[in-house]
Amino acid sequence: MLFRSGLARRMVTEFGMSEKIGIMAVGDREQEIFLGREFAHKREVSERTAEMVDDEVKRMLDEAFEEATTILTDNQNLLEVIAQALLERETLDGEDLDLLITGKELPPLAPPPEAKSSGKSSEPRKSETPATKPPPILGAPGAEPAGA
Repeated sequence: MLFRSGLARRMVTEFGMSEKIGIMAVGDREQEIFLGREFAHKREVSERTAEMVDDEVKRMLDEAFEEATTILTDNQNLLEVIAQALLERETLDGEDLDLLITGKELPPLAPPPEAKSSGKSSEPRKSETPATKPPPILGAPGAEPAGA
């Protein structure tokens, strides 16, 4: 929350993105003084201006929160479809998202490349699957290739 309110404050005080405050930069520049920049440019603001800035920052944050909540609520079904697709496939690209957004089905997953090239069944033979080693945990290094 600190990051968002800090950015909103900068939008109002530095970037002139508030109709109420306007394009004038307001506020003190303590951070820049602390960092050793623009030492002579410290500016004080009135209590009224500080209240206006606080009100604008709160208004911007409240509006952003309401908009985000509305977007998520209005698209809850689509978000659930995307989450289910991610559980099945682990990754989605832009084309996949376009299909889901338009309500279309995703194409079936392609078989692994080694199964395509050999023309054999995609199921591994028992001798190809080591029974003693468990599958790697996410983030753990994979098994070393034979002969390494």
